[in-house]
Amino acid sequence: MRSSPPSLRRRALIGIGASLAARVAGTRAAGLPTVRLGVLQFGTVQWVADVVRRHALDTAHGFALATFALANTDADRVAIMAGQADVVVSDWMFVAVQRAAGTKLCFAPFSASTGGVMTRADSPIHTLADLKGRRLGVAGGPVDKSWLVVRAAARKQDNIDLANDAQVVYGAPPLLGAKLEQGELDAVLTFWPFAARLEADGYRQAVSVSDCAVALGLPAHLNLVGFVFREDWASAENSPVDGFLAAAAEAERTLIGSDDEWRVIRPLMNAPGDALFARLRQRFADGIAHPDAPTQQREAEALFAILKETGGAQAAGGLDSLPQGMFWRTRHESG
Repeated sequence: MRSSPPSLRRRALIGIGASLAARVAGTRAAGLPTVRLGVLQFGTVQWVADVVRRHALDTAHGFALATFALANTDADRVAIMAGQADVVVSDWMFVAVQRAAGTKLCFAPFSASTGGVMTRADSPIHTLADLKGRRLGVAGGPVDKSWLVVRAAARKQDNIDLANDAQVVYGAPPLLGAKLEQGELDAVLTFWPFAARLEADGYRQAVSVSDCAVALGLPAHLNLVGFVFREDWASAENSPVDGFLAAAAEAERTLIGSDDEWRVIRPLMNAPGDALFARLRQRFADGIAHPDAPTQQREAEALFAILKETGGAQAAGGLDSLPQGMFWRTRHESG
């Protein structure tokens, strides 16, 4: 992984210090270990953290939760590497690269939600083969995992390489969504929150990343994004990590089973319209999955092989294989 510019690191750490101080001061009095969780604005982990705090699930599980805002995904990686956060949300490839380089990070699943190929309701695009020759926007860049899974599925099913057989444009999800709406693109492969927004505006999903994964022999639930933390912190005798993971899982269950809970967190969702609110809620719920560590390792290794074959060394983070031990075993699993 390329190191972040010094200016970015400084801005991230200054912001962390300012926003975290008040929350930590309030939790120390409880006499419980504090878990410092970095969250992105409108990130779904905010929803879970809000439920944890309102229902005191943190104290029930033996810790005090302190959250602080992060500007972007670069900032969360800076925070965990600099020791300014105990837990952030990132992907397991970041963990693999850092672990191989000597920094022992660990990963526990948080969300298996994936996006898909979005197009107009009246579009003739219904399959991957229909994307041949079309103007296709791709969020996340040429080595994004979802894109590589879609490419691999198109190659297997239809013997086409969409990187060459479609007119591909890479860009940020909001920009690509706007170009689709303006008719400058025929379809967009985008992340699930942006897919939900397009669905709410009347667009439809032609092909899901989950369907592509299944076509490749992978599970429909790809646990790409999860909680990332340092192994030495998590392995300490009195570490609150297992309590944190248990509280997060309980918060998810609480959300799924309660309309009232969703109404409370709606202001955090940036969902003014009812259609968008409903789509975000459903896609979040569809992505809840908590496989054990051995299952995660097997599934990640199968996906890693596909990523490497399709995207080359850059997609594999320069690794030949995934390090062992990157997926966290809770004390219950270990026992």
